[in-house]
Amino acid sequence: MAEHYRVVVKKPRPRQRTEPPASLGEIFTLVRQGMRTRGEIARATGLAPSTVSLRVETLIQAGLLEELAGEAGTVGRRARELQVRARAGVVVAATLGSNHLRVMLADLSAAVLYDVEQPVDVAVGPNALIDEIWRRVEVGLAAIELEPDALRGLALGVPAPVDSRAGALAPSHLPGWDQVRVYELLGAHTDAPLLVENDANLLAVAEAALAGPAVEHLLAVKVGSRIGSGIISAGVLHQGASGAAGEFSHTPTGGTSAIPCSCGTDDCLESVASGSAVAARLRAAGRDVPGTAALLELARAGDPQVVAELREAGRRVGEVLAGVVNFLNPHAVAFGGVLSTSAPFVAAVRGVLFLRCLPIVSAVLDVREGRGGPSAEALGGVRLILERILTADAVDRLVAER
Repeated sequence: MAEHYRVVVKKPRPRQRTEPPASLGEIFTLVRQGMRTRGEIARATGLAPSTVSLRVETLIQAGLLEELAGEAGTVGRRARELQVRARAGVVVAATLGSNHLRVMLADLSAAVLYDVEQPVDVAVGPNALIDEIWRRVEVGLAAIELEPDALRGLALGVPAPVDSRAGALAPSHLPGWDQVRVYELLGAHTDAPLLVENDANLLAVAEAALAGPAVEHLLAVKVGSRIGSGIISAGVLHQGASGAAGEFSHTPTGGTSAIPCSCGTDDCLESVASGSAVAARLRAAGRDVPGTAALLELARAGDPQVVAELREAGRRVGEVLAGVVNFLNPHAVAFGGVLSTSAPFVAAVRGVLFLRCLPIVSAVLDVREGRGGPSAEALGGVRLILERILTADAVDRLVAER
């Protein structure tokens, strides 16, 4: 059965050392983090240059690193630069929405090789849908002329909390998926390491990476047919005790539910202000708004009723989100999902946040549309699965096996 990861992105505990400082895996990590020469590694680790060279050569022979001619030095000699051997394999990030699936393939340097989004029928149930996801992964591998054995890891993003204790989905909008053990279904198709994560958490990972190291605390809010959020604190994804951190959308509001919600809370934010709720409220008023895509088209055309509803939804989201922002004190709130492109919605959220958050909180706060676009969650999945399969310990084991 495929290896899988139930808890994602936690700061590793210090390793109990039985090997010399800077193991093969740790040297590989230094290269991934930007060290480019053997001399830099020797200075950073205190190892003798001969020892560094021996370990670097071992990583090159294992197919994990490569050394290329760099720029000419001050005396004209061309330096040799180390980098991860991207061709050593690929990882996949598949992200599932309410009616679509994105499949992204990237090499071990995180360069995207394939990125396709297509409609999918989630109503077919988990078994058939996992089979369809794997079929599309195989199509992606074939498109870049690789066999399935080139796969080094797969991350699946789902629009539901993932119970980290059991590796199963908590109650969600996916029909028939409650408590389904997704790792077992995926493991029937591949022996590669697997990671199943909430889509808003993947959004948070991507937006934090795109924001850069200066943004250590970030709240990513996905606003589409539903509402979810992911939390980055001190540069680390915060999942909570059972994987449900960030589910602020089930907080009661002063509004009235337009759709039912699986949480069972009367007038929760998701049932009042999500894209599905806004569309349902407009349909109840006699408008032809089948879903969030139509909602945005009408808003872009300047439909006053639709714009007013989006502003009201943004205000409701801002009211609940203000308490979260005051509590977390993030550098940024980054929006993803289809409603993140609605200027009236985002402006309404921003207005309430800067009105209700403490001055010491709002003074450092950036509230904006995310930078990752529609591929953000998949980019987060690529980053997360690479962090899992390329840890120092994992590289040490891989070299030992080879």
